Amino acid sequence: MAAAEDPPPEVEARAGTQAPAEVRGLSEPAKAGDPVAAAKAHLADPRYHLNPADLAPLRTVKDGQDETVRFAQRYRGLPVFGAHYLVHFRTEGGQREVVGAGGRFLTELSVDPAPAVKKESAAKIARSLMARPYGAPEGLAARTGELVVVPRGAGVLAWHVVLSGKDRTARRPVLLDAYVDAHSGRPLFAVDRLRFEGPVQGSGQTAHGQTVPLNAYQRADGAYELRDRTRPMWNGTTGEILTYDAKGGEVFDYLEPGIPPGTELARSATPVFGPEHTQTGAVDAHWGAGQVYEYYRGLGRDGLDGQGGTMYSVVNVTLDGQPFANAFWDGTKMVYGGGGPEYHSFAASLDVVGHEMTHGVIEHSADLVYLGQSGAMNEGLADYFGNAIQVDTFGIPMSDPDASLLGEGLCKTLPPAECAGRDLDDARVAARDYLGATVSIDNGGVHLNSTIFSGALWDVREQLGGKKADKLAYKALTEYMTPLDDFVDGRRAVESAARALGWSARDRQTVARAFDQHGIKAGWERLLRTDSRTLIDGITDIQARPDVAGDRYVVSDASPAGEPPTRILAGRLRGGTPVTLEDNDRYNYLPVTDGRQVAWASYNAAFDSFQVHARPIDGSAPARLVHQSPEPVNGLAVSGEYIAWDAFDPASEEPEIWLKRGAAAPVKITTAQGVAGVGPTIKGGKLAYNRLWQEGGATHSTPAVYDLATGTEVVIPEAPGTGGLPSDTVLPVITGKHVFWTVDTNGDGRYGIMRAATDGTGSAFVLADGPQAPFPNWFDANDTVVSIGVWPDGDQLENATLPKIFQLPAGGGQMWRQSCNKGTQDYFAAGEGSRLAWLDGTSGNTDLVTRDRPAVRC
Repeated sequence: MAAAEDPPPEVEARAGTQAPAEVRGLSEPAKAGDPVAAAKAHLADPRYHLNPADLAPLRTVKDGQDETVRFAQRYRGLPVFGAHYLVHFRTEGGQREVVGAGGRFLTELSVDPAPAVKKESAAKIARSLMARPYGAPEGLAARTGELVVVPRGAGVLAWHVVLSGKDRTARRPVLLDAYVDAHSGRPLFAVDRLRFEGPVQGSGQTAHGQTVPLNAYQRADGAYELRDRTRPMWNGTTGEILTYDAKGGEVFDYLEPGIPPGTELARSATPVFGPEHTQTGAVDAHWGAGQVYEYYRGLGRDGLDGQGGTMYSVVNVTLDGQPFANAFWDGTKMVYGGGGPEYHSFAASLDVVGHEMTHGVIEHSADLVYLGQSGAMNEGLADYFGNAIQVDTFGIPMSDPDASLLGEGLCKTLPPAECAGRDLDDARVAARDYLGATVSIDNGGVHLNSTIFSGALWDVREQLGGKKADKLAYKALTEYMTPLDDFVDGRRAVESAARALGWSARDRQTVARAFDQHGIKAGWERLLRTDSRTLIDGITDIQARPDVAGDRYVVSDASPAGEPPTRILAGRLRGGTPVTLEDNDRYNYLPVTDGRQVAWASYNAAFDSFQVHARPIDGSAPARLVHQSPEPVNGLAVSGEYIAWDAFDPASEEPEIWLKRGAAAPVKITTAQGVAGVGPTIKGGKLAYNRLWQEGGATHSTPAVYDLATGTEVVIPEAPGTGGLPSDTVLPVITGKHVFWTVDTNGDGRYGIMRAATDGTGSAFVLADGPQAPFPNWFDANDTVVSIGVWPDGDQLENATLPKIFQLPAGGGQMWRQSCNKGTQDYFAAGEGSRLAWLDGTSGNTDLVTRDRPAVRC
């Protein structure tokens, strides 16, 4: 009987490119010698539709007989963001053969590599417009790096800008990789870089009382420091494990790559590192880094970068002089907070050390982008390996209820289950439990949705054993995943790795069943339900803020292809196809409307300037240029012949309010020395804004109302603060009869709602501030209803505790829900009565949606 022929190779296509997502089932001869050359020779085959000259080798991974070469795509010499392609070899009998290939290569790119936007302007745009979703950064610095091609449609040339500073609200550092369209100046997206959360033998005691060996180093002066040169990665020059003591230094001084000058290694007069090193976390961090190294060495990896590179840790950082209860990987090193009354050092839990250091492994392998589903996989894999390192190191059975917990050992008083940040056995299912976060929350849910993916991997580990499952997850990460993968791509990578490992059909079925049980299967997003009506599906402009007047709405949007940079769209809340009011090569943003006309801001790279434009909402006349300035426009309002905006004034070094009537020159409204203004809003012949000034070393704020006809201004009396601090006023809105605003009188982050007549009289609370007041994320009002976006109370972030829209009568009364959508209900604008349009994250992306009447109860 003739032998059965091998089945033909399977080719899985990827939308938007001719290069396959995966080609598997191959058994084709490959060149001997250099694996990179062999991989490029194979990819020259027409089936891949790519030019091997456009591939830059990143790394080669060897796993027994298996060998994987990972390339990064280049387009006309520029890196293509997130585009990796891989070739898989197997060597048998001394002969190398190709067994598969795939990843992400964009064949349809066609973009001019010459930037129109200057590096300095890109930095200004990123600093002014891109950090807002990450809180209220202080001391924000912007550093422009290289040009890259973002793979949207035919490609978008972008400047990579690094933003660093401090989020004063969340009390954490900010370190973002921001990308700005280098042709139009449009902000594209921002990725959070911080992944929160002579040899001698020494010793020390961990925070949990365990005495552990420490590989240290005795200096010429006789002192001992935490410098480990005993691992196989040490080559006489590099390949150490180094642990530095920040000695209470500010975390913001440790955001730049590498170790700041003057920072010293943790040091002891004897080989025994005493209680002070336990308290700072130096013992746990140094010992834990060694455990992480040995774990990955068992998987065939030499250090975090796979090349035996030095592993750096810094312990004992503070935030504003207070304990910093967190830890993060910043791309080059680990940084640990020094703990405090409630927490040990954040190096005191080995799963946290493993989790954070695994971000380094991910960065040097699949480099999963820290946004949305790829970011959740990034976090999920760090969860998985962090827990695997801990349970294996301590010999914890997988059946132990604490085995699946992450960070359970950080608290000094709480029991493990209450202290843990996540549980890999939480049984979350994608369509049922996916948290609909927009990019303004947790980078699109990178932590909130991580256990959906890591839970499936943990299930495999519980059923098939640690070593076997760890090898599978590691192979999938290093040899099959690419930066922009989603959950379904991740499942494909794991299943491909199982086939490459020669797993039995029964074991591969166990893997498939684990992903099925967590709902990770093609089309799972279609199962998410909403009660709103979609106006625009898939808003992709990260700066989108809808505005509404009557039945008309306006919003900025960018096509998924990235061309044009952004459009200004106008439509009706009752539905229908929106009208495109601006569609050019500029970055257009911040549209507002009075129902008859639309005003918006733009950045014009040709003149390196920011402009304000206006056009009838029906597009019946061309757009006209209203204003031009070198400074970004940050707030905008329009009513009839009046257009107002706020922008930074270099002369006063403050944000100021400007008003333009028809063809007349713009006038600065905030002329008083030391007085600034933000957030203009116009209605009924009056302009309101938030008036800011310094007094007694503190910032004061209250609404001011400017009469457009007379030029007179009324400053509404500042709401009294408590505890010796002024109140905080934000988001004033003027309607036909009143001014509404939110105010925090006691500095607790909860805001009441106040109302006054437009002449400044009758100031009173519509919703009282105090312990029951809401945590707002947005606000709008009309003469009938006040709408407020509320962060519901709750210690755990879930769909029920993501921002939701509530309404109440304009005169005060009971609040009600506007929509029962499960996910984030973000930036919104009020129409007539209870009608709203808002950005909604429920369906797995960001949609512009509307409802005509409230849901009331959900």
